[in-house]
Amino acid sequence: MKIFVSSHPIEAYIVCQYLQQFNIHCEVKGENLYGLSGELPFTEETLPYVWLLDETQIADAQVRLMAYQSEEISEKTYWICKQCSEENEPQFAACWYCGCLDSN
Repeated sequence: MKIFVSSHPIEAYIVCQYLQQFNIHCEVKGENLYGLSGELPFTEETLPYVWLLDETQIADAQVRLMAYQSEEISEKTYWICKQCSEENEPQFAACWYCGCLDSN
């Protein structure tokens, strides 16, 4: 099921990785058509998109996408890992040093 359409493959991959951090099973499709820009008319059907693999996760995916699109992520503050005490940037759900997940 198509859940996110992007004008650029890089953003589609960023969104896909963002959703995968929350164990939402998805993948990027349609990125190969990006190389044909100018040759094909770009519509929602020809742009890269994120495909949800497990339709039972649609509600969680939509909530995460709304957070991404409203830039809620950037409003968060740095967080400290409870396992190794390293400071982590707000956009990351796992510690850069030890891989421990943020409990917030």
